[in-house]
Amino acid sequence: MRSRIAAAVVLALLVGASLCGAQWKMRVHQPGGNTDYTVSELDSVTFYFDAAPGMVLIPAGTFRMGDGSAHCGVDQFDVTLTEDFYLDQHEVTNQEYIDAVQWAYDNGYVTVDEGANYVSDNLDGSTQVLADLNDDYLEIDFVDSVFILLDPSRGDHPMLLVTWYGAARYCDWLSMQAGWARAYADSSGDWLCNGGDPYRAQGFRLPTDAEWEYAAQYDDERTYPWGEATPDSSLANFGYWYGDTTPVGYCSAGASSLGVFDMAGNVYEWCDDGFYCDLGTVYTGPVTDPSYPYSSQYRVIRGGSWKMTDPTLCCAHREGQYPHTEDEDTGFRTARTVSPGP
Repeated sequence: MRSRIAAAVVLALLVGASLCGAQWKMRVHQPGGNTDYTVSELDSVTFYFDAAPGMVLIPAGTFRMGDGSAHCGVDQFDVTLTEDFYLDQHEVTNQEYIDAVQWAYDNGYVTVDEGANYVSDNLDGSTQVLADLNDDYLEIDFVDSVFILLDPSRGDHPMLLVTWYGAARYCDWLSMQAGWARAYADSSGDWLCNGGDPYRAQGFRLPTDAEWEYAAQYDDERTYPWGEATPDSSLANFGYWYGDTTPVGYCSAGASSLGVFDMAGNVYEWCDDGFYCDLGTVYTGPVTDPSYPYSSQYRVIRGGSWKMTDPTLCCAHREGQYPHTEDEDTGFRTARTVSPGP
């Protein structure tokens, strides 16, 4: 669904053609009306399928990970990312999650315990809890086999109270709809992304820890996604400024240099990696395409949230969270390698 397809339509037989002084024209039909073009003024028309609607291209490159001061970002080392990748421009919203989980439910890929009100996995023999529909902060409910927004005006707010497993499975649902191999397909229960090589996964996945930081600071080692300016409420939703989540992209002045929104504040974001700081080990670098294994009992979360203070907004700041935890200030965004190798 999201792989780019380009086809050039050659109009050589039509250019300049006329009959009794008439001119060939092309009419494009759109919802808002029609647009006419004179064919003699065109040399070609390209039809293409948008490779990643709603995603931003992050080019491969090398950067210095860590900043010498951030939590679990004190150590600095050089990282090379060899694969271009796409990253969601904004955090996954309530409505986007509803659309995907409804599809998964209708196809038998998830179950809902209407007593406990948990959404649980039903793939690969897994019964992991994906989302908690009980919490007061959650904005989604399940009524008569249909997922609904409790407040229709909050469809563009980030999805909350989703576990790491729920974020990973969302990626798999998108891949299944696109006809691609699932990044988290696994029968052994370890949930390793593409068998431990996320950079070569075909389908949607969570960004690696390194990819997340690289995209946030691209490409000048900036302290915050927007640069060096002291955080305020126009740049990020943090420190209870708004008392809740805001619609994704609301603090647009705080976008990264590549135009990615909310990489600081609004909600923490799950990454693919295990959280290595709790193991007392970090890379010493240089390293290429790093992916820390799930031997840690935690997964990496990034970006701070609407509840947290300034230091958590730094590009190099990372924390760890139990993968089965659902929090009112934790969500996610997806990534996908542009042209994964074999």
